[in-house]
Amino acid sequence: MSKIPQNVNDLCKKTKDDLNFNVKVKGIDFNKDNITLDDIINSYATTGFQALNLHKAIQEINRMKNAKIFFGCTSNLVSSGLREVIRYLVEHKFIHVCVITGGGIEEDLIKTLASTYCADFTLKGDELRENGFNRIGNLVIPSENYELYQKWFTNLLDKLTENYTEESPLILTPSKFIKILGENINDESSILYWAYKNSIPIYSPAITDGSIGDLFSFYHKRKCIKLDIVEDIRNINFESLGDQENGAIILGSGLIKHHILNANLFNDGLDYCVLINTSAEFDGSDSGATLEESVSWGKVKPNRSCVKVFADATIVFPLIVYATFKKNK
Repeated sequence: MSKIPQNVNDLCKKTKDDLNFNVKVKGIDFNKDNITLDDIINSYATTGFQALNLHKAIQEINRMKNAKIFFGCTSNLVSSGLREVIRYLVEHKFIHVCVITGGGIEEDLIKTLASTYCADFTLKGDELRENGFNRIGNLVIPSENYELYQKWFTNLLDKLTENYTEESPLILTPSKFIKILGENINDESSILYWAYKNSIPIYSPAITDGSIGDLFSFYHKRKCIKLDIVEDIRNINFESLGDQENGAIILGSGLIKHHILNANLFNDGLDYCVLINTSAEFDGSDSGATLEESVSWGKVKPNRSCVKVFADATIVFPLIVYATFKKNK
């Protein structure tokens, strides 16, 4: 039988002296006058938990300012007010390659035609359905918005397919098609518009997974236009090649995360990377896979300072942009 501990020293007896930690935990002191947003953000460096990871993400993005930056986000974030934050990055050429899911493409366009509204997570689905509202978390989109979008989108397809037939269809990559969408929406509130204006490619390998796919299937001349997804896979893979350093900022997970990381496998992995999502790795999904797992595939270089922030991007990303791109502009 082991000796019964008699005191704290017996319970916590140190047997090695291999580790050393120098940064002491300390939060912000609100007794001080004239506290600024900068003061709060700087305090995260010693607050711990995800505040500490957020501060590390700010440092990582500041390190990648001279790199080629791949930016990815899921569609729900374009539905939210983060759309304006993302548009700011594209408008000022802070990011150089984008990957956005199909819903994000259509949501950006729809918002130029009509508004999305704040609501509540607990609203009853049947009541919303009967009243013509579609819920995204605690946001709602009126069904009539999609009717406006269908009219605009179909008119554009008519224009594009005017001189094409089923035997000789118009063939576009999704990124080229998205560029055309941005050109024709001609609205400065749009992410797609500024991407077109600044020649920033937007890739969307699952562009048909949503309203865009529905509208293509409804379109009476759908056999006169084809989307070449395979060519875009080659295009984004080649985006990573070159002597430059590559960085990534990825909001959300799933397809956008893997698409960016896999492309950078072609250039021996990312030099810098910030992930912001709430996915866990226990189920083996790519969504929750850690950066160390990405290193094992060659998608991220080893021994780097990449960081994942477990957080809702709508809360933390505006703070990150303020402390990086906005401050360094």
